[in-house]
Parts: sequence; structure tokens; C-alpha cells
Amino acid sequence: MKLRKLLSTLLAAALVCGLACTAALADEPADTAAPAIPAEGTAIASTQNITIDGKAVEFAAYALKDENNNLTNYVKLRDIAVAINGTDAQFEVGFDGSIILTTKTAYTGAADTATPFSGDQPYKGGAQTVKVDGKDVSMTAITLYDENGGGYNYFKLRDLGEVLGFAVGYSNETGISITTTAPAAE
Repeated sequence: MKLRKLLSTLLAAALVCGLACTAALADEPADTAAPAIPAEGTAIASTQNITIDGKAVEFAAYALKDENNNLTNYVKLRDIAVAINGTDAQFEVGFDGSIILTTKTAYTGAADTATPFSGDQPYKGGAQTVKVDGKDVSMTAITLYDENGGGYNYFKLRDLGEVLGFAVGYSNETGISITTTAPAAE
């Protein structure tokens, strides 16, 4: 009789512990990865105000709308490299069959970051692996193609900030702000 009572008590305790552990794990974030974007669609020409360390800058950007009609901005690597060159967050862009980014290194590429696009453009997109300081890093990117089939990669601005060490903020009053002396927001 005592053995049956002991087993019942142990079984009840194990059940309660199992439920408590499951409930505790349910409070943990399931996945902090960015939601996947559609493999293709239309990228919207972005006319956001952009400041870098308080200075207004201008470059071509494209945005994708999420299911709530919020915009997520995508920019060309070389445009950002030119714009933040000389700051704490500067980086070099290279290519050896894959894109290579070297942080804390001055950008030495061309300053002409013109793009052949105007207006909304069709895109192909998804995760793209980039080498950052020798390590493979997956970032969300879209590719726009010119009339000759040349591809132009645009990366999610917040992904770049997180990987390259600059903070990206937004307000309805001031638009997009990039701060190169502050770490990226988590």
C-alpha cells in the first residue's frame, strides 16, 4: 500500500514538473529569426528621409510591405559603405564569388553608387550568405535585375546594422536614422 502511494505521489510530481517546464518554455521566444520574405514580388522605391549621425543623406532604397503594410527598407551595400566611410562602423566590400565584408576597414571602392532603376521594381529575394570578417552570415536580401540581366543586391537595413555595428532607428517625424557610434539595437 505504501509503495502504491509513493509511486502515485512520484508520478503526480513528475507530471506537475513536466507541465511547469512546458509552461516555462512556452514563455521563451520560439525563433528570433526574421520572417521570411516572399521569393519574388515588387520592391517599392523608397523615399524615406535618412540621416547618418544627424547628417541627411540620399541614396536609392527599396522597401517591402509586410502583412500589416509596414515597410522594411533595403539598401545597396556599397551605398551604405560610401555613406558611413570614415566612421566607427565603416566597412570594406569585396567579392570572390561571394560577397565579403570587412568591418572596421575603410571602403576603397567606387563612390559612384548609381543604380539603373527608378520606380517600383520586381525582385527576387530571401536569405543570402555573406562573409563578414571571414565568417558566413545569413542576411535578408532582395535582388533587382537591370535590362541586361545584371543583378543589384539590396540588403535589409537592420540586418546590416546588426552585423556591421551601427544602430538603425525610425520615427514618423524624422524618418530613418543611422547612428554609427552606437551598437545595433537588439
